[in-house]
Amino acid sequence: MRIVYEIERLSTNGGIERILTAKASYMAEQWGWDIIILVLYKGCEKSFFPLSPKVRVECLNIMPTYNIIAVPLALYRLNKAVLRLKPDIYITFQHIGAVSCLLNSHHTKTIYESHGVKQKMIHPFAINIAERYADAVVTLTQSNAANFNHAKIIATIPNFSTLNPQMHPDYYTKNVVSIGRDCWEKDFSRMRRLWKNVSEKYPDWQLHIHHNTKDVVKAYTAGSIFIMTSRFEGFPLVLIEAMQCGLPCIAFDCPYGPREIIKNGENGFLIPYDDDSSFIEKLTYLMEHPEEREQMGKAAQKTAAKYDKIQIMNQWKKLLTEL
Repeated sequence: MRIVYEIERLSTNGGIERILTAKASYMAEQWGWDIIILVLYKGCEKSFFPLSPKVRVECLNIMPTYNIIAVPLALYRLNKAVLRLKPDIYITFQHIGAVSCLLNSHHTKTIYESHGVKQKMIHPFAINIAERYADAVVTLTQSNAANFNHAKIIATIPNFSTLNPQMHPDYYTKNVVSIGRDCWEKDFSRMRRLWKNVSEKYPDWQLHIHHNTKDVVKAYTAGSIFIMTSRFEGFPLVLIEAMQCGLPCIAFDCPYGPREIIKNGENGFLIPYDDDSSFIEKLTYLMEHPEEREQMGKAAQKTAAKYDKIQIMNQWKKLLTEL
């Protein structure tokens, strides 16, 4: 089986880049498949995350730009490369790849992976093209899958965690942690505002926000509670990772991922999106009750086990071999 992936960049520390390199490496190492990653932008082909040497990477050398003039050139080179490589399946993620589902001169079975919330994507026209012209659309959550009414085939396959934590949190430590890109959708400004109200009453507690770290296990296990204040999520892998590390999680019920991961009152707390006071209430409750932190943290680890790599990759294998 030959699979060709398309991505804008491999060099950045993002969720798509992390899960793509993990999946590609697994397919090449465990299944012996021929995996090729086409990177659109020049100078962005070196992977930030570990990548199996059995996975081939080709760069199409498009200048990194959002100038619309570069789009036709990118589409031309992308379709020409797929035609030359003759894969069994072509898989794409972002807006240029989404448009390529329409301009499919290579006549290859095509999958569009939606890693964001459909209504929040900055190029809705491209997403609508992918929805109608890809042979299958894969979403990370069932909630987002419901938005793709025109897809020929719709499947929900969540991401898996690539962590293998050997460390565990000290549930008596007075640290709250969060991890994520410092961007508008993650809304860390709201988190800081909420924490200002909390820290005045609990000055011995600290909030640690990690925007860019390779030792994420150390970052997670330095705390005893994980919090997230995102405006929206495609699939919050950080929740799975935090739970895998044994942390109870608190998040707003934003579209779409948290509600499919957090079992309210069992492995954490899911807070109505506009309810800051409830977020503070649940956070301070956990801060005051270390035994609850430990109990929820252990329940969180059981939740994370459902996102096992082998189980998730078997779902991918079934889809790819049956398409």
